[in-house]
Amino acid sequence: MDKEELLKLPPVLFAPFLAAGALIAYFGGSFAGGCIFAAAAAFSMIFAKKMKNAAVCSAGTAVGSAAMLMYMMSYSIPVTGYAGQTVTAAVKVTDITENSGDTQQFLGELMLGALPASVDLSSESSVEVGDVAVAVIDLEQTDKENEVRDLANGIFLSGNVTEFVEIEKQSGEATNLFEQIRNGMISRLSGELFGEERQLALSMFFGEDGGLSQTLSERIRISGVSHFTAVSGAHFAVLASVVLRFFPNKNRRARALFSFFITPCAVFFFGFTLSVLRSSLMFLIMGIAPIFKRESDPLNSLCIAVCIILTTMPQAVLDVGFAMSVLGVFGAGIAGPAISEKLCELLPEKAKFVSVPINVFMSSFCAVICTAPVSVAAFKGLSLNAVAASILIMPLLTVGMTFMLLLGLTGAGMFAIPIELSVKLIIMIVNLFGSERRAFIGLNFFGAWILAGICAVFTAMAALGNMKMLRRSCAVTAAVSVLCTAVSFGVNENRREIRFVGNSSTSAAVVLCGEKADVYVSGSGVGIADDISRCMRENGAYGINMLAALDSDFSGELALSELLQLTDIESIILKENISGIPARLVSENSTFCVNGMTIASAKASDSETSADIVLYHGTITKPPQTSAELAVYFTNTSYDLPKNSVNIYRNREYCIKLDGNAIVELRP
Repeated sequence: MDKEELLKLPPVLFAPFLAAGALIAYFGGSFAGGCIFAAAAAFSMIFAKKMKNAAVCSAGTAVGSAAMLMYMMSYSIPVTGYAGQTVTAAVKVTDITENSGDTQQFLGELMLGALPASVDLSSESSVEVGDVAVAVIDLEQTDKENEVRDLANGIFLSGNVTEFVEIEKQSGEATNLFEQIRNGMISRLSGELFGEERQLALSMFFGEDGGLSQTLSERIRISGVSHFTAVSGAHFAVLASVVLRFFPNKNRRARALFSFFITPCAVFFFGFTLSVLRSSLMFLIMGIAPIFKRESDPLNSLCIAVCIILTTMPQAVLDVGFAMSVLGVFGAGIAGPAISEKLCELLPEKAKFVSVPINVFMSSFCAVICTAPVSVAAFKGLSLNAVAASILIMPLLTVGMTFMLLLGLTGAGMFAIPIELSVKLIIMIVNLFGSERRAFIGLNFFGAWILAGICAVFTAMAALGNMKMLRRSCAVTAAVSVLCTAVSFGVNENRREIRFVGNSSTSAAVVLCGEKADVYVSGSGVGIADDISRCMRENGAYGINMLAALDSDFSGELALSELLQLTDIESIILKENISGIPARLVSENSTFCVNGMTIASAKASDSETSADIVLYHGTITKPPQTSAELAVYFTNTSYDLPKNSVNIYRNREYCIKLDGNAIVELRP
């Protein structure tokens, strides 16, 4: 089938407009109803005149808008209506998101008016994943940013557990055969590997990333290979490609029967994530197509899978993982091979041997470009090392997963040797590319995702068009990329602001001033290194001029050590010596001064500390009071904060703009 015929297939036309209609319905408000009516009317008029292509596009918009509106009316709006209420409900703990001090953050599933909901909760009592607890919960509305981010997972509300009536601890037994197999493989792998190798192997093969150190986790982000450490469609594709090697290409019926068998097994094994579901549907469609004497074209199969998912689960259009999965497959499996084929046509006969490396490079490069709009919008930047790192890691991941399956099924320890070797090599690659912070381009400015979207659109046009379109698209993509980089450099170089990060036991003010930052840590510093590094990464800062951690003690030694590994720190200021950390000592009552504003730290229960900005740490056990001009809290509490306060847990984008260059000093 040629490209023109392929682009006219109903699923290929229907899928993108279906996604557009769902987005319009969610963000359009009252405009969405008119959009449905207009799209339906256009469909009727156009179809009556037998303009089928335009009719399919109109129908996609109408169906997407209607599906999203029905979802919101029947689920989203009723669940958010519980904001501000206190409920007593049975909660199943699904994930522990943070353990800090006396407070624990976790995700829980519960029923609100016969509707299942996933709520972000905080508690002073400890629970574990799998526990079922009857609890009294004060519910509140999450902010709009978190609602959009979490809508696909059903997270609409946050809450504070005021009382656990009953906690039923998990039995530790797997609930199904696939979970037993999975747990058995995890157990065998954990028994054979140790240290960072075990952490990364569990993360890359099973999505168990809770054990990753902050240093390794941040270097993975900087190197641009975070998608390998979360179970996604890529893992399904690797698993399928490994197992399919046992079936010859000529035996179509055997491969089709295998597709029917492996698809549900893999979904149960990897989990019901949207990216895994998309990958399994696409794999199934391509596997059974030859039986019905149909071509298993990747683009058509991808669009059919997208249509099925968005029609039945329109909220998936807001899921970052799903969007990255769809765009990544389009870039790596469709745009990359198409562009590399055109480029290879330009090669002289003697240079045809480079066609393979060109194909490998273009597949990885197009995957990065096509996912760039989502990456920029969600992660506020792109790694220049992503292409090279992904090319090097993918074959190692395939080798590791192959022997992981053999180890899990046979229990033979000899299979752990190639797994350990492949994981060691992956760690070397991550450390090599992840230690270069300047390779991550912070694109935290208005319109950055639009520029990235233009590059993605022209990459698609280059793949699906002719040679003339390829040249024009390459020129536009190059020009926009240069513009995007120049704007990013100018914005980051002239950035003068204070941003706040932290958790319930510690916090930090990050003073961004061009390529460098000055950091003031309040509390012990435990768990703060990753937040500081992320803030710097997203805003284009590559090093720290001065780090002041006056409340830090022995418990914060690990956090400061990890931060030293993540970035260069010119000067560290402490109140007492910490082993292995060279620092200048000052008195405990010193304050931090920025552009004439003083910054101090205090426990959440302290109401006497006075400064322009006070960073509070610890658990709030009573209605808070403050003497600060601006009080900064990091808490998920039901207590009302003072008027001159901001809760960074709820407003993570809060910042203070500075006039001129930041002047940072310590005052005794």
